[in-house]
Amino acid sequence: MENSSIIRIEKLVKRFPVGRSEFTALNNVNLTIDRGEFLGLVGPSGSGKTTLLNIIGSLDTPSEGVVTVLDNSIASLSHKQSSKLRNRHIGFIFQTYNLLPVYTVYENVEFALLLQKLSSNARKKAVTDALEWVGLTDKIKSKPAMLSGGECQRVAIARSMVKRPEIVLADEPTANLDSKNSHHILQTMKSLNKELNTTFIFATHDEKVMQYLNRKVSLEDGQIVKDELMKNSKN
Repeated sequence: MENSSIIRIEKLVKRFPVGRSEFTALNNVNLTIDRGEFLGLVGPSGSGKTTLLNIIGSLDTPSEGVVTVLDNSIASLSHKQSSKLRNRHIGFIFQTYNLLPVYTVYENVEFALLLQKLSSNARKKAVTDALEWVGLTDKIKSKPAMLSGGECQRVAIARSMVKRPEIVLADEPTANLDSKNSHHILQTMKSLNKELNTTFIFATHDEKVMQYLNRKVSLEDGQIVKDELMKNSKN
């Protein structure tokens, strides 16, 4: 499949009020991301990478500039339209797994589908497929307290992928994992990227994540300082 741009960012500025003044978290950011990329927004804490990820995910809006995601202008979306974009087209993975402790693995993954009005059979197939992708079909009835950290993050990946989103946004997804589990998680995401042509965008400063990236966009003080293709990334 030929790649096409699904995210376009032009002259993006994001300011936050701080007392009587303002803090500029992003300043004149320009970026285009194609379908199927495995891309990292990298930089130190405070560089603006999580703010940029949140705006791409329609969790926040620009102060200035244009951000277009899947042909939707983020600034012009209503609350209902933003929710619909996230629910149908964008998956989220965070460093904290955000699993519901009283629900089983199956129910945690199914939860992402409940707003989509699918039949129970359609939901069952989607959840089963997602748990097969991450190798957790044997944990289907377990609750999060019975799982390791790596298994919890794999459930979080299954939950983000169960609706087959075009875009997955991952904010420091390996921060709470040891090296072995980090590589397992990253290999799983790389396989899903290839199999489903899903665009993965990471906000990270983890060197292990950077080994897998196809493209690295470096931020400092709210600006892009380097945008490079990675020729020796792990498959």
